[in-house]
Amino acid sequence: MKSINLKIDRMRFQTNQIGYALTLLSLAISLISLFTLITYDEFSSGEDPIRVIPDLRFGIEISLAIVLMLMTFLAAEKVRYYHPFWSIYGLFVLAGINLLRIFNIPFYAFEKGWIRESTKMVTIIEFAVSAGLLVIAGIVSLIKVLQLRQHLKETETS
Repeated sequence: MKSINLKIDRMRFQTNQIGYALTLLSLAISLISLFTLITYDEFSSGEDPIRVIPDLRFGIEISLAIVLMLMTFLAAEKVRYYHPFWSIYGLFVLAGINLLRIFNIPFYAFEKGWIRESTKMVTIIEFAVSAGLLVIAGIVSLIKVLQLRQHLKETETS
């Protein structure tokens, strides 16, 4: 008779709270970075204040952000219940997309003169932190999914 690892056996009945929390935190930070960019206004009283002027590229970024927020929330819910696809692939793909977003709007808005260098750096850091949290959530979830799969195979054979 094999010994049962109670910690892993308990995972069958408890959700992946760490992966879920990290994914939702990533979602919140991504949302903050988006709002930092699209609502930037210096509120200066000069003749030419610095503010973001919406155009097609910003519209595409906002649409992409909405889709990514929905996908990230879906990933959080799936990771919470140890879904293999979202733990193995989904979170890492979302992290990669967030890293690619760094090179789109922050640089574009800065080149247009709509945001300052400091705002560009803040949003780049926020996007990077968001992607990093997704990678950490993916690693944690991947480890837990693999442990749970192995445990279920062992319990079926015994």
